[in-house]
Amino acid sequence: MDGRGQGQGQRPEMKRSEQKQEQGNRDDARHSRNIGTGLRRLLWWGTGVLAVVLLVAVVWWKPWEPGREQLSADAAAQAVLAQYPGEILHSTLQDGAYMIQLRSETGLYDVQVNATTAAVQSIQRLETSPQVEEKTLLSREQMKSELLKQRAGEQLVSLELVEQQGSPVYSAVVKAKDNSRQELTMDPYTGEVLSSKAIKADPSSEAGGTTSEPKFLSEKQAKQKALSRVPGEVDDVELRGTNSGNPYYLVEIDLEDGREATVQVNAISGAIRSVTWDKDDD
Repeated sequence: MDGRGQGQGQRPEMKRSEQKQEQGNRDDARHSRNIGTGLRRLLWWGTGVLAVVLLVAVVWWKPWEPGREQLSADAAAQAVLAQYPGEILHSTLQDGAYMIQLRSETGLYDVQVNATTAAVQSIQRLETSPQVEEKTLLSREQMKSELLKQRAGEQLVSLELVEQQGSPVYSAVVKAKDNSRQELTMDPYTGEVLSSKAIKADPSSEAGGTTSEPKFLSEKQAKQKALSRVPGEVDDVELRGTNSGNPYYLVEIDLEDGREATVQVNAISGAIRSVTWDKDDD
């Protein structure tokens, strides 16, 4: 009797132990499933982030676009001077752009130029010249647009910014429908036509119905013009822009103090368009 009672008392305890073990097994299985689900979610998130990073890298790099050749410092300087005449003091290449310091009639400027396209990205005035009023020079494109509005129906043959009696002016040549030509002098700040004169046709070409093309200065004359601005020894002379309507000479001059300057001379009028100093000489 006592033996049977003792056996019956042990069975509930065994059942409770088995139930606890089963509950523990179920908890372990549930915990394992939760861990597996978390790992899968983490894997999906990681894959998504990696895909976004790769997409951003491809869009930024743009491997499908052909590489562009970077401009030289001299080419960037000439692009600036074509729009804003003056003197280049120095230039540095930084993050795909040239930072060029320009001194003009109106003051001192920092000009940022795209090193690939030569586009002027920004211009900031550092100093204002006390000799002039607060004015902003029109760029060549702005002046061209203004001129074509004023001279509707006429063709623009040439347009350039030159010095006249120590002040900047735009000089333009326009051709009418009857092939007659006029030379215009324009205010570089307002676009107003200051003066105009007819360009006489060459008698030898009238029979053919064409007007004469302006004659270029000789290299010797260009040297003399450049040396009158920057005394020194001429190292090289080069004629450029003969097909663009804006012909000019680039005259390289070595100074006694070791500096080098490049003087841009209008190949027709002889006006000094700009003076650029070697970038190593500040």
